[in-house]
Amino acid sequence: MVDVSRLRAFRAVVATGSVQAAAVSLGYTPSAVSQQIAALQRETGLALFEKSGRGIVPTPAGELLAAESDAVMGQLAHLDGVVQDLAAGRSGQLTIRSFPSTGEAWLPEVVRRLLEERPEVSVRVDLSDMVTPADLDSADITIHTDATGDARPGVPGVPGRRRVELARERYFAVVATDHPLADRSAVSMAELVEHPWVQEDLGETVCGEILQRAWRQVGRTPHIVARTSGHHSAIAFAAAGIGLFVGPYLTVARLGPQVRVLAITDPAPQRLDVASVRRTSERNPATRRALELLAETARDDVGLHELVH
Repeated sequence: MVDVSRLRAFRAVVATGSVQAAAVSLGYTPSAVSQQIAALQRETGLALFEKSGRGIVPTPAGELLAAESDAVMGQLAHLDGVVQDLAAGRSGQLTIRSFPSTGEAWLPEVVRRLLEERPEVSVRVDLSDMVTPADLDSADITIHTDATGDARPGVPGVPGRRRVELARERYFAVVATDHPLADRSAVSMAELVEHPWVQEDLGETVCGEILQRAWRQVGRTPHIVARTSGHHSAIAFAAAGIGLFVGPYLTVARLGPQVRVLAITDPAPQRLDVASVRRTSERNPATRRALELLAETARDDVGLHELVH
C-alpha cells in the first residue's frame, strides 16, 4: 500500500515543479521532501522523476501516478471530513445538489436554519451549472428546472424519488442604463430580439430550450454578440452596453443601479424549479425539514411574481 505522506510530498513536487517549492508549500525542509520521494520510489519500484536541465520533471509513470491519485486524495479528504463531523457530534448527513442561482438565493438561509435546528447534521451542498433530471441519484435532494411555462401537475416522477414543485420563475431582460429600452418597465420578446444579446452559453439545457421556444414564437432569433460561461459575466457585459441579457428571476433579482431590469411579455418565458428527493432519504428528519425550509423560502420570495425595485 502506498504511504499517504509520501504520496502527498510526491504530488506537491509534481504540482510546484521543484523539491524546493514543494518544501515551502508543505512546510517541510527540502531534505525531508527528497527523502519522501526516494522512499516512495523504493516502495513502488518506479522511477517517478528525471532530470531536465537544472531541474526535474515527472516521468510518464510519475505523470500517470499523479493523475490517478487525484481520486484517492479526494476520498481521503472526504474521510477526514467524516471523522471531523463524528468528532464534533454530527452523525447525520444530508447532500443537496442545485444549480447556482437557487444555491445563491435560497440555500444559504435554508442550510443556516437547518443547522441551527439540527446541529448534529452534516450538510453538503454541491452547486453545478448543469443539474438535470439525469443527475437525480447524486444527492438526497436535487434541485433542477423543467422547461415548462404551463401548469403540468401530471408530469411523471422518477422511480424512487418524490417530485416537489417549488416555484415558477419569470424571465427578465437586463439592459444598460443608457440602452434604448432602459426607460421601459416591460418589453415584448419581439422587441427584444431586434437588439443584440449577450447570453450564457446555454447549450442543450432547460434554459436554452425555454429561450429557443420563445424565439420560435416570435419568429426571430436574436443576434448574440457574446456568449459567456455564466450569468454573472453576461450581466456585466450587459451593464457595459455590449448587448442585453435575458435570464430567470433568480439570476437578476439582486442587481444594483448599474442596470435596468425589464419584465418580458408576449410571450413571457418561465421556468419551473423542482426539488426531487430520494424517497429512502425522506425517512431522515433532516431531509424532511430541509424540504420544508426550501419550500417556505421559495414561497416567501415575493419577487418570484413581481420584481420589486
